[in-house]
Amino acid sequence: MAVELRKTGISIVGGMPWGTHMCHFYETKQDLLDILIPYFKAGLEHNEFCVWVICEPLSEGEARSSLRHAVSGADRHLAAGDIEIIPHTQCYLKDGVFDQQWVIKGWYEKLSQALTRGYAGMRVNGNEAWLEQKDWKDFSEYEQGLNASIANQPMMALCTYPLAASGAAAILDVARTHEFAIAKRHGMWEVVETPELKQAKAEIQRLNEELEQRVIERTSQLTTAYEALQREMAERTQTEEQFKATSEQLRALSARLRSAREEEGARIARALHDELGSALTSLKWDLEEIDKTYAVAGSQGSLSALRAKIVTMTNRIDDTINTVRRISSELRPRILDDLGLVAAIEWQAQQFQARTGIICQFDALVENGDLSQDQATTIFRIFQEAMTNILRHAQATRVNITIAEEEGAYVLEVRDNGRGITEEERTGLRSLGLLGIRERAQLIGGTIDLTGLAGKGTVLTVHMPIPSQAAACRVAHASENEAPLRHLGNGPEQES
Repeated sequence: MAVELRKTGISIVGGMPWGTHMCHFYETKQDLLDILIPYFKAGLEHNEFCVWVICEPLSEGEARSSLRHAVSGADRHLAAGDIEIIPHTQCYLKDGVFDQQWVIKGWYEKLSQALTRGYAGMRVNGNEAWLEQKDWKDFSEYEQGLNASIANQPMMALCTYPLAASGAAAILDVARTHEFAIAKRHGMWEVVETPELKQAKAEIQRLNEELEQRVIERTSQLTTAYEALQREMAERTQTEEQFKATSEQLRALSARLRSAREEEGARIARALHDELGSALTSLKWDLEEIDKTYAVAGSQGSLSALRAKIVTMTNRIDDTINTVRRISSELRPRILDDLGLVAAIEWQAQQFQARTGIICQFDALVENGDLSQDQATTIFRIFQEAMTNILRHAQATRVNITIAEEEGAYVLEVRDNGRGITEEERTGLRSLGLLGIRERAQLIGGTIDLTGLAGKGTVLTVHMPIPSQAAACRVAHASENEAPLRHLGNGPEQES
């Protein structure tokens, strides 16, 4: 876990964690102010409660004046009680006698009050110039105990000692009872560290070096992993592009197969209509001629039998011709090629109504427009599939069919009054008929919209973009520009 460092304000020290107990040796009053003013300034700026314990050679008035001169808003801090400037007699002496337990208890009480008032912690300074030889041993024990007392507390302590009044033994005692000591001699800073602090710094240095090495190794691992990931992403992108290209090829192939089927259907329809249909028609005419020829010759009995036979053959030929016409229409209705999409859909709706009894209402607001042959064929096949689905699943009694043009698109809407398609049927993977409808539309740039409401029926809408709107002929009714609604009766037969 990272340790929070508090700014000490002392340039040679920098940031230190809570619980730091350090000392400072000074030669002059100015040395004392040079370190204490920045020390308390940093504490005030970072929401710390400050306690400044003074004694000679510094008076309380000099301390306040120096603070006001160096710290912006010092008067506000003093008035708010953010910093207390108190004499050593009030802090260290109880009834004129030094009592280390009483002093430490006093620090704890001030810290508790500071935290209750919302301060981040407390920093203190005590000038120990008042110490006499008789108090030195007890005070050294106090300093040693203070190390343990504040070790885990949000508190920082700086003790100051006059260098001139401290002998060599005193300096060693002070250095021993603090984490480190600093002194300014001849304008130069010196730092006296305890063995424990030196060991800790060495351990930190070692850990930093180990951490740096681990960072280097981890960075290398991450770089290798990143490069591998980049290669994998490049390969995946390439695979996706290949898959996309393959999908487009398959889609094009599917379109080509559909087109080929349509062409083959048209060819077969022409052959059935033009060749087989013509041959059967000719055969019918020949039989009719035979009937006329034998009507005036032969015995009455044989002629009657022959006429009956001819009638039977003629009826069979009529049935065959009708069958050929039906197959031809299913493969490729001639009306789609001869009269266009609107007529083909109207004719198909007539056939559907005649075959099923389901009433079909047809409303064409535009004619064939600029649709290509593929587009017209696709829309017609979608319409056929939609009507087949209505017959199989919708339980409808009425179908409304509308052809219109909206925002540059040719729109076919088929609306029934059946049970309504369910969401599962609309999106299910087993709805192959609907999948086929969507695929047909997508192949030529169209879209399908399918909605349904239980008990209210289903609406299928086909949007097919058309190259130009200029050639679209609208079917108008008088000045209202509306096409009449047409109930489809038996309708004219498709021309043979």
